[in-house]
Amino acid sequence: MYDFDKSTDRKKTNAFKWKALKNLYGDEELYPMWVADMEFETAPAVKRRILERAEQGIFGYELLSDKYGKAVKHWLGKRHGYQIDEGWVVYCSSVMTGLSAALQALTKEGDEILINPPIYGNFFQTIQGCGRKTLEIPLVEKAGKMTFDMERMERAVSDRTKAFLLCSPHNPTGRVWTKKELGEIIDFCRRHHLLLFSDEVHFDLVFEGEHCMTACQNRREDVKVITFVSPGKSFNVAGMQTASMIIEDPCIRSDVQKKMKAMSYPFEHSFAEAVTVGAYLESEQWLNELLDYLGENRRIFTDFISANIPVLRVVPSEATYLMWVDCHSMDLDDEELEKFWIQRCHLALSDGREFGTGGSQYVRFNVACQRESLKKVLEQMAMVFHESGYGEEV
Repeated sequence: MYDFDKSTDRKKTNAFKWKALKNLYGDEELYPMWVADMEFETAPAVKRRILERAEQGIFGYELLSDKYGKAVKHWLGKRHGYQIDEGWVVYCSSVMTGLSAALQALTKEGDEILINPPIYGNFFQTIQGCGRKTLEIPLVEKAGKMTFDMERMERAVSDRTKAFLLCSPHNPTGRVWTKKELGEIIDFCRRHHLLLFSDEVHFDLVFEGEHCMTACQNRREDVKVITFVSPGKSFNVAGMQTASMIIEDPCIRSDVQKKMKAMSYPFEHSFAEAVTVGAYLESEQWLNELLDYLGENRRIFTDFISANIPVLRVVPSEATYLMWVDCHSMDLDDEELEKFWIQRCHLALSDGREFGTGGSQYVRFNVACQRESLKKVLEQMAMVFHESGYGEEV
């Protein structure tokens, strides 16, 4: 029903991934595969809801109706098996602003927040910007998959550590954590009395395995879980600044809401309800077809690299439209690697170092683009790598 091959010219818009090329990469003619949004139009129902809201012509301060909470509740229950009360839903303009409010409400300056790099770079900025410290315990690769180093985490945690920040599914590696892995994390948090912040913004973009909501694994409810969700990644509406915190515990929910009030947290976005209702109640078929398209893009990318550019290794993943690529065998340092991708391949990629410890010698590709564009990028890469002497088997 939906045409994801349809060309979209975002270069002529204010799209960050296109407009910032000159300032950040020094070349506005690069093809951008860095920022985690898609080159596709959003679902028609979302667009229709936005246009209907725009027709009202007044965009003053607003409060959400109960339709917002009902839409989030419906989606989490139907799509993810997480049965919630509407009262648990706390609107936040974005996952990161919600995380900032929760950190300030529930932890103190100087407290440690445990994270597992390589991980979404803005986590570092948000934690440190709130006056908290990051405790980095890198993921390890076992049997071809990235996972937690539980032994090292046990050795590193201390009385200063107050919370664990989980990225599920994981960005940038694309891991979908199993029930066993999530159970280990919850037990770890229980033993050490840690809050558990679970960023699940990529939860709809799963291609292998099954995404398990972290809070669903915590039925004893003795670990306090704050879940962050958004239609932003799934429906390509990140610029609409619409997200939710799901907070089951009433005392914690009250503390977070008090902090948001003290921060003069902004009123609800004029289009937040339109976007959320259009996405979660009216666009499931669109998402299903998107997943088919993205799944094929992921397969094409992985198979092409394996067959034509064996000096690179695409790290196996189960989720997201982001591909984590190992460049160690190119035998270049990080600065040389950065120049190679920009000057030779004419690509703007996410440098692995942005994701903290373990990111050196990696790059992150965003394959959520029209298939014709993806194939052109791959063919150009193959030619450049061959001309650079990387065409032979390593």
